[in-house]
Amino acid sequence: MRITLFLLISFFCSCNEKQKAAEPAQNPLYEEVMAIHDQVMPEMTTIHNLKKDLKALEKPETKDIILAQVKGLNDADEAMMTWMAAFKVPEDKTQEEAYLLLEKEKIKQVSDLMYASMESAKKMIDSLQIQNK
Repeated sequence: MRITLFLLISFFCSCNEKQKAAEPAQNPLYEEVMAIHDQVMPEMTTIHNLKKDLKALEKPETKDIILAQVKGLNDADEAMMTWMAAFKVPEDKTQEEAYLLLEKEKIKQVSDLMYASMESAKKMIDSLQIQNK
C-alpha cells in the first residue's frame, strides 16, 4: 500500500514538473505574445455567432455576399487554429527571442484578420437587417 501511494505521488509530481518546463520561464516577450492571443481568443465565439447570424439572413439574392462574409470569418477562424497548432517555443534559449518576435507579429496579424472580418460581418448583418424591415 505504501509503495503504491509513493508511486502515485511520484508520478503526479513528475507530471507537474514537465508541465512547468513547457512554458518559458517568465519571458516578457512570451507574456506579450500570450496576452495578444488571450485577448483575441474569446472572439472565436463571436465569429461563430456571426456566421450563424449571416446564414440566418441568407436569401437567394444575398447568398453570394453572405458566403463571401462567411468565408472571411472562416479564414480568420482557421488562421487562429493554425497559429495555435504551430506555436511551440524552442527549447534552445538562443532561438527563443527571435521565435517569439516572429510569433508576436503572426498573432498580431491573426488578431487584425479576426477583428476586420468580424467588423465587416457586423456591418453586413446590420445592412441586411435594415433591408429586411
